[in-house]
Amino acid sequence: MKSVLKRPCNECPWRRNHPAGWLGGYRPEDFTQQIQFDGPPLPCHKTIPGDGSDARAMCAGALIFMRNCAKGAHHPDYGDALETIEPDSETVFQWSQEFLDHHNNPQTWIERIRGQVKNRR
Repeated sequence: MKSVLKRPCNECPWRRNHPAGWLGGYRPEDFTQQIQFDGPPLPCHKTIPGDGSDARAMCAGALIFMRNCAKGAHHPDYGDALETIEPDSETVFQWSQEFLDHHNNPQTWIERIRGQVKNRR
C-alpha cells in the first residue's frame, strides 16, 4: 500500500457517523487491536481490487484515528504516512473506547438516528 488518502471514505468504520456494528464480519476489537499492537496498516476497503491483489491505499480513517489519539506508527509499512495526515476528532473517533462503544452497541446508534429523523419532521 503506497497511496495515502487524506479523508476517510463515506463508508469508513472509523467515522463517527458510520452505521454501528457494520464491520464486514469483523469484531470492533479486531480494528482497535490492529492499531494498538502495531500491526501492518489497515487497507482502505474501497481500494481493494477484485483480483485478489493488495489494497492500493491505506485507510485514511485509521490513520486519522491514530493521529487523534497520538498513536505512533511503528510498523515499517507505514513509512511517513502519519506525517501527511491531519487529526480530525470531529469526523473520526479519537479514542479506542469511543470506537468500541459505538460499534458494540448498534441499538444506541439506531435510537439516535431515529431521533434525528423525528426532529426533522
